[in-house]
Amino acid sequence: MTSSRVTGAENSSADCRVPEEISRRSPDDPGQQDAEPGGGAGKSDPTGSGRAAAPDSADTGDLLAASVARVRRAAGLTLSAVAARAGVSPAYVSQMESGAANPTVRTLCQIADALGCTPAELLGGTRPGTVVAPGFPPRFAPAPLLAQVDGHLGIWDLTAPGASRIGARLLHADLGDHDHPTAHPGEEFVLVLAGSCRVAVAGTARLLRPTDSCHFAAMDEHHFTDASDDLLMLVVLTEE
Repeated sequence: MTSSRVTGAENSSADCRVPEEISRRSPDDPGQQDAEPGGGAGKSDPTGSGRAAAPDSADTGDLLAASVARVRRAAGLTLSAVAARAGVSPAYVSQMESGAANPTVRTLCQIADALGCTPAELLGGTRPGTVVAPGFPPRFAPAPLLAQVDGHLGIWDLTAPGASRIGARLLHADLGDHDHPTAHPGEEFVLVLAGSCRVAVAGTARLLRPTDSCHFAAMDEHHFTDASDDLLMLVVLTEE
C-alpha cells in the first residue's frame, strides 16, 4: 500500500507538470508568436509594464531597440522612410524602437537593409571588414608626470603606450614641427587652454584664444604661429 501511494503521488505530480509545460510551449500562446509587420502584435508582457521582454534576455531587446533608433537618427531617416524601405508600417518601426516588437529574422533583415546596415550590427556586432583597434591599458597621468617629448622643452606626450589610432600632446609655448607649413594623414584637433596662437589651415588663418578649438583634415596644409609665452594647447592627431 505504501508503494502504491508513493507511485500515485509521483503520477499526480507528473500529471500537474506536463500540461503546464505543454501550455507554455503551445503555439496558441501569444507570447511564443512573432509579431508580424503592421500587426502590432508582440511578445507577452508578464510584468504588465507595457514593454515586452526579448526572446533570450531583456538586454538583447533593449540593445536592438536602441540600435534601430540610433542608426535611423544617424542616417537622418524618418519612421515613415524606414517603413517604406522595409515594407512595414511606421507604427511597427516605432514598436521596434520602443522594444515592444518581436521581429522575425526576415523582418529584422528588412529593417537592417532599410537602415543601410546588417542585422548583426543592430544586435551589437560589427560590419564585416571593420578594423578593430588593438586594446591597450589606459594611461592616467597628471600634467607634472607627462612624458616630455625629446628635443622639446614644452611638449608632453599624453598618449597611452601601445595606442595606434590617436596621439595626444600638451604644448606649452612650443609649436614643435608645426611652426611651419606641414601636412600629414589623418585628422587633427587643437584646443587652446591658456594663452593664444594663430592657426592657418588651407589658406584660412584664425587667432585662437582660451577655449577656442579647431578640427581639420591634416592632409590640408596647416601650421601655427604667434604663440604667446603662456600658450597651453591640447593637440590630438589620428594616425590615418
